[in-house]
Amino acid sequence: MKQEDLDLFTQWAHEAGKSGLVKCSSGNLSQRLDDGTMLISASGSWLSSIKTDEIAHISISEDLVLNTLKPSAEYRFHREIMCKRPEMNTVLHFQSLSATTIACMDFIPDYNVIIEVPIYIGRVGFVPFLPPGSVELAEAIAERILRSDLVQLANHGQVVCGASYREVIQKALFFELACSILLKSNFKARAIPADQIDRLREYIKNK
Repeated sequence: MKQEDLDLFTQWAHEAGKSGLVKCSSGNLSQRLDDGTMLISASGSWLSSIKTDEIAHISISEDLVLNTLKPSAEYRFHREIMCKRPEMNTVLHFQSLSATTIACMDFIPDYNVIIEVPIYIGRVGFVPFLPPGSVELAEAIAERILRSDLVQLANHGQVVCGASYREVIQKALFFELACSILLKSNFKARAIPADQIDRLREYIKNK
């Protein structure tokens, strides 16, 4: 591991905390390295104040810890996402207030109430409640992540992946904004018409 990789990891982990995406030891972050390994926040660490000696180093292709730190209990789905989506380098499990409130409800709304959802996030996946840290949860997330960059976990929070730290934080914050609008409008906010969503996707391609 390079010191610059560790420093960058802590910088963006702190940003997740400052942005209100995680509380205390909730949430976890991982980052792909060029050698087929990944960094991931250690078990029990707080992203908002994580230090470089609280970052685990694990293999992506096999269940192998490469330093002395125990990785987050959710390391399985981070590895699965890295394997299934090789174009994605960063994974964040977060629990922002509005998005997690909706994840605890009995229905799935149309999240396309702001243009940033179809442009930057796309389809939002959903996984019913499964035990944290379980193989079943990792497999369910990995299956949904093939079609969605962001997945709602019932009663548990969200998982988002992207090509970079910045992209992941942006997707998470835009999703939280959409969820807050849905809640504040008592789910009366109008979704963008489907035909206009297709035009928005073309817009971002040509931007």
